[in-house]
Amino acid sequence: MKPSRYLPILSLLIASSLAAFAADGDTQVLKWKDGKKACFLLGFDDSAPSQLRNVVPELQKRKIVGTFYLVTGNGVWAGTKAKWEEAAKSPYIVVANHTFTHKGVNNAEELEPELAKCNEVLYALQPERKQPYLMAWGKPGGVPWIVAKDDQAAALEKHHLIDRPPFAGPPINYKTSEETLASVDKALAKGEMGYLVFHGVGGDWLVTPMEWFTALLDKLEQHRDEIWITDCASWKKYTSERDTAEVKVVESGSNRIRVALSTKTDPILYNEPLTLSTKVPANWKNCTVTQGQAKASAMVQDGVARYSAIPGAGEIILQP
Repeated sequence: MKPSRYLPILSLLIASSLAAFAADGDTQVLKWKDGKKACFLLGFDDSAPSQLRNVVPELQKRKIVGTFYLVTGNGVWAGTKAKWEEAAKSPYIVVANHTFTHKGVNNAEELEPELAKCNEVLYALQPERKQPYLMAWGKPGGVPWIVAKDDQAAALEKHHLIDRPPFAGPPINYKTSEETLASVDKALAKGEMGYLVFHGVGGDWLVTPMEWFTALLDKLEQHRDEIWITDCASWKKYTSERDTAEVKVVESGSNRIRVALSTKTDPILYNEPLTLSTKVPANWKNCTVTQGQAKASAMVQDGVARYSAIPGAGEIILQP
């Protein structure tokens, strides 16, 4: 027999041995919040009135988060402003910048007021939030857009905006309900982020039929235990923090483990809790996790405690 045939078995044995002898205190930042298998984002463009009629009630009923890219300086907004003000009070309705007029820009100078004026309206929707904070931004489609990438990036940074992933959604990219639903299966199969953007839902323009949309929400609900359904800004914060995270075990004892968590991101803007897992002594059945003034209980499974912590918010202390 060729030795190469035994390599997969040998690799499994080595991996099992390493896991078995992991030291108490060893800590990992999990790929997705709460250890979910994948992530999914729902986006909605243009402040379409059908989103207020058909989308907002469904998201609130199902407790599913959506990101709404609002245009806050046109006639459509003027006619629905009061309803958006009410909708923005919901924790499942996250507002985002889609420019003030959706008329496009011909240079960096024209981009500045489009971002600034839209932000001003969005900030007023949630006056209780401490500024600055990150919001998502989506470039409007179907209009002139003549801005150098560097100038656009600088303007977004100035206004604490993050660019969303490239546009993908029905009925432009996905022509059937089955194609739309397959985006969820793809995210789960790859363990990655899935993303759909809608315009009109059950009405208005670039319409997604209501039955397509409710079928999508049904599928997401079926996989809620596996998928972190979140807004675009939270996804960006989590992944940016995760990808630059540094974990240091400060102390590892039978009655206490201390962990330091830091990232290279700006702690003012990037403050999304990360999900961590820490190897604890075999006799710990559950534990208390303390970070600053925050204290929470964490279940221990197979000798590992899973919990949330904010980078740079103080030392993490685990105790049985």
